[in-house]
Amino acid sequence: MTQSAISSIRSYYPNLSKLHQKIADYIFAQPQMVSELTINELAERVGVSTASISRFAKAVGYSNFREFSLDLANVSSDVNRSSMFKKVKPDDTPKEMAQKTFQAMIDALISTQSLLHNDELEEISNYILKCNQLAFFGLGGSSVAALDGYHKFLRTSINSEYYPDFDVQLMQAAKMDENDCAIMISHSGENQQTLTVLKQLHNNHVPVIAITSYGRSSLAQRADMVLLSLADQMSTTSDSMYTLIAQLAIIDSLFTIVAVKLSNKTEAVMDRVKEAIDRTRT
Repeated sequence: MTQSAISSIRSYYPNLSKLHQKIADYIFAQPQMVSELTINELAERVGVSTASISRFAKAVGYSNFREFSLDLANVSSDVNRSSMFKKVKPDDTPKEMAQKTFQAMIDALISTQSLLHNDELEEISNYILKCNQLAFFGLGGSSVAALDGYHKFLRTSINSEYYPDFDVQLMQAAKMDENDCAIMISHSGENQQTLTVLKQLHNNHVPVIAITSYGRSSLAQRADMVLLSLADQMSTTSDSMYTLIAQLAIIDSLFTIVAVKLSNKTEAVMDRVKEAIDRTRT
């Protein structure tokens, strides 16, 4: 079953007000029970006003409480058992720790996948398909995902670029225009150098696709399109450890969609790339 309601709350949680975090904490504890409550009943249980509940639903990405409640009803009963990293104990065996690490990565993929929507992916892929240049931007840990995206899209007929250095990224952004497209990757969405590059892209009217973990981050709020890469955002220990694999899955998905749409062009490019690489092998 989908876990998009819980995933959505987790992505917004760090930027919610204390009051809204209180509501979120109550929902995390028993999501299925909450889905059966009216807005008045939930407000009474949490000890807040119905207006606060309504504003909370909108703050986590829903049009109204009814839409949120319907989505919450689809959450599986064992959703809270998936916060595996917080359950790792010093006396766990190495195998148990490995199993919990794998489970956390699986949870990150499931949570991220639950927030993907067909219309959104269609729009983003169309921007990529029609652009003159596709540029990837990512610094620090996010540079891994940015490089992977660049490496993937080199196999298509789309002209793609990526430079790991901040100053070069800024120069790269300055040369782009509205006919290009930028994919910006940042776990927190608050990296100041990334936001500096974003400002330059905006000045040049470049369409920006953001891949980030926080729906109310500066990057997410200022980008034209947003894809959320989620993990257990309630665990500060795990930080971005598990969101990287979600970021890579999003990029792989975009590559697959674009490659299939380009079809023959992509196949021809991939054949030439394979031939060039094969010539270097003995």
